[in-house]
Order: sequence, then structure tokens, then C-alpha cells
Amino acid sequence: MYLYSQLSFITWPQTIVAVVAGVTAAVILARNTFLGRILNRLLSRLIHFWLIRKYPLTSASDGRSIATCPYNWPNGQGDIGKFLEGERNSKIWGSTHGSVYRIWNGMTPEIVLSDPADVQVVFRDSHNHTKAINNDAGWLMGELLGRCLGLISGDPYQSVKSATTPLFTHRAAGLHFQRISSAISAYLDGPEMQERLGRGVLNPVADLRMLPFWIIAGILYGNHLGSQFKAELESLVILREFLWARMIKGGSTRFSWSQYLRIETTRVLLEYKRRWSKFNQDAKDLCLRSGEEKALIVSMYEAVAQGSMEMDQLLQTIDEMLFANLDVTMGGVSWNLLFLAAHQEVQYQIREEMGQARGKGRLPHHPTTARGSSWDEYVQSSSTMLAAAVLESARLKPLAAFTVPQSAPTARVVGGGFVVPAGTNFVVDTHAVNIANPFWGADGGIYRPSRFLGSKASSELRYQYWRFGFGPRQCLGKFVVELMVRLLVAHLVEGYRLEMTEATSWDKNPDTWIMHPDTEIRCQKLCAIAKASSLVGETRNEEKISG
Repeated sequence: MYLYSQLSFITWPQTIVAVVAGVTAAVILARNTFLGRILNRLLSRLIHFWLIRKYPLTSASDGRSIATCPYNWPNGQGDIGKFLEGERNSKIWGSTHGSVYRIWNGMTPEIVLSDPADVQVVFRDSHNHTKAINNDAGWLMGELLGRCLGLISGDPYQSVKSATTPLFTHRAAGLHFQRISSAISAYLDGPEMQERLGRGVLNPVADLRMLPFWIIAGILYGNHLGSQFKAELESLVILREFLWARMIKGGSTRFSWSQYLRIETTRVLLEYKRRWSKFNQDAKDLCLRSGEEKALIVSMYEAVAQGSMEMDQLLQTIDEMLFANLDVTMGGVSWNLLFLAAHQEVQYQIREEMGQARGKGRLPHHPTTARGSSWDEYVQSSSTMLAAAVLESARLKPLAAFTVPQSAPTARVVGGGFVVPAGTNFVVDTHAVNIANPFWGADGGIYRPSRFLGSKASSELRYQYWRFGFGPRQCLGKFVVELMVRLLVAHLVEGYRLEMTEATSWDKNPDTWIMHPDTEIRCQKLCAIAKASSLVGETRNEEKISG
């Protein structure tokens, strides 16, 4: 206490600014050297000491301070710690600090929740929450997605949502069924994929990655995007991925002053924003010339003209739908295929129920399944093994280890007594909720899709399972994403037998912010297998006759 009182001067603004500025300058000048690492450690400790005094958070019952990860300049624990290394850190931080603790994203505190009871306390009114400014990731994130639908709140959120919701409701997703199904068939039957599948191998991410991208592009821009437009979109993907990877690494791009540095990131950002704006304007004009006035891009530009949406919000929301959700959708597809390749019995069950749905117009009789369902009703049913397998894969491989930071409008008491002030950002440890949670039983870490058949209502899962969010406000595109994942899995399982190879790996690709595998599985066409089996049978019969 004596030392603490003697260092109380550190709260003085002019002192802390002078000390931090001086050490920061030294760290930058000496970066990547032994001296730089020593100075970074010193700077980190100074800032940590200041932060815990600036944001005191104690238990109302016994006065103890909330467990807190040490600050590390300049990123804290985000975004490398939360996303690129999130699966590992979920275990380390949880075992070290318990079910409720604090991390730093930059210099912004985030309270991590691992207990579903605390999740319910915080997220019961998620529609009134405020998303963290720029996702707590700093300046570059703000330039890319800071004003997109997923990261804004209040009246701006409602205005942008009203202009985009019509094409992404549950009913609207069903109307996209034929478009999505046809796009999947055309993609899998294309020469490049047929050559790949003809070799009997499939890299789920590398081979299928652009399929969801083009499906969403069709919903946004209509059916008349020519080769020139598609080539420009593919070129924009490269720029966008460079910027996203740079943003995740943090560092100088967290700060607005980095825009004045003559660095490649600034140049690429300016080029991307210029070309992205022009592309969307040209795509909108093409829709009007082609008679596709109902394309989403047209209605969004109309909302801008009417003053209910700003141009930055339009461009960043379209960016979110196309580029950010590309990784999300691919993560959902890829892990499903790996789990099915590893669990032949589940793959067989799905193939059997699909055969019944195709051949008889009926589904296997689960307690909540209506009889006489058509194929599209089968795919969209929530009580099939197909749906259960998709849910189970998402449970065991949540796409992000920690959720998007957001704050509640009022104070919340979590962790048995910690009073978290209104406006403090919360994130949820998805591995703790989806896997380690006692709700899932002793086999919570095991792939068993049947746990979702007939027994668990959505209300039971509301705060026990994370996929598209918690509470009333969830991912706007969840119905379209779910339909894409189910249809793609259905197409592959119906036509191919998926198997693991000796080299198939369950490791996460370390370079992606979303949980993606980077591996191959065996993918054998079923008609070829049947033909081979038939030939073997004929040969054996001939041998018996000749014998």
C-alpha cells in the first residue's frame, strides 16, 4: 500500500502522457531489438498500472479486484490474442482467471464471460446493446467496417437494417433456395471442380471458398454480372484480404496517425476504397439497365438517396456481407465436411434420409418432423440429421473463440458479485459455452449430432450455445448462411463418400481469424464406387463359374 500511494502521481494526465510518450518513442525506434523488447515490457507495465486504476472493477461482496490479463503494448489481448490464437488462449485465460475476467483490446477493457448464467444476465436485452466502436480494433478496422450494419447501434442500426432485412429474413432465405441450389450444382459440375473431384481429393476451404461468395454476390447484384465485373470483384478480394490481415495484426494501424505514414497499407486502403465505391455504383447502374430493380444494391442506393442510410454505411455493409461473411460461411462448411469424413455412420444416416426425402417425399420420422415433406422442406427442416450435424459441427468448432464486443445499457452483476458499469464491453468465450459447459454433459467434447434431435428446444439453447449471437440481436444473414451450408453439405454427401486420409489434419489454419482447417479429405463419387463394386462382384462370379 505504501508503494502504491507513492506512485499515485501516475494518475496525473500530464505525467502519464509524458512518460508513456517518451517510452513509446523509444520502443518504436528500437523495435525488433533486445532493447526494444525490454522497453516494450516497461511500457506495457506502466500502461497496465494506469489502466487498472482508470477502470477499477471490484466484487460487491468481498472487494476483490476482477482477474485481469496483463496489458501488452500496443494490442493488449486483441486481435491476435482473441482471434488468431483464440482457441489456445481460451483455455489458458480461463484456467488462469476463472469464468469471469478482463482482457484489454488495445487500451479498452473487455469483460470475458464463460458461464451461461452470466451470458443470460448480460445478453437478455442484446437489441439494446451498443457495439464497440470499430470492434475495439482501432483505426483501420473503422475504415473497413466501422460503420457496417454489424458494428453500429441505435437509430443508425435500425435505419440500415430496414433497408437490408427484406432479402435476409427466414421467408426470404427460402425464396433463395433454387438460386443457391443451382449455383452449387453449377460450381461442383464445373471443369475445375470436376478435375479436382476426379482425383478423389477435396480441400474444403481452398476448393469451395469462392462458392458462397458468388452466391451472396448474386443476391446483392442480381444475375447479370458479366466477366468484367466478376474479374474486378476477384481483384478486390485480394486487396480486401491484405487489409484485413493487416488489421488483425494491429500495431500502428490501430491509431489514426498511421494514415499519414507512407506505408503500403495506406496506399492499398485508398485504392480499395476508390475501386469498391466505383464497383458498387457501376453494379447498381447495371441492375437498372438489366431490369433487376429488386436487387438489394438498388434498394440500398435508394435508401441513401432518401437519407435513411449514408454512403459509408452502404459500402461497408455490402463489404461485411461479401468479404467478412465469406470466411464465416466457409468455416461452417469446411468443419462439417471434416466431421462427416471422420464419422461415416452420420454421413450414412444423412444419405439415407435424403434418399427417403427424394424418393418418397417423406422424411424419417423424428418427433417434430411433418410427414410428406418435399426436398426443399427437408433441407430447411430443423429436425433432420443433416440439420443436427450442422449444429453439432458449429458447436465443436465455433467460428470465433470470442464474440464481438458490446456493452449493456445498464450495470450488470456477473461472476458472483462483480458490478460491471454500463457501457463496459463484454465478450463471450465460445469454447467455454459450446463445449466445456456442463449443459452438454460428460460427452460435450465428442461429436454426437443426435443430441440435437427432438430433445432440445431453441429456448433451451438460447444462452447455452453460440453460433449467430445471443439474445434478440443476431446475425442478419444467418438464415441464408444456414441454407447455403445445408445445401452444400447435402450436395456433397448425396454424390460423394467423404473420408479422412492419413494426412488429414484437424489443426486450425494459423493465418486466418476465423476457425478454418487447412487440409484435404478423400472425396469419392458414389456412382464410381457402386460401379467398382459391381465389377468386383462380376469378376468373382466369373471365377466361380470357371472354377
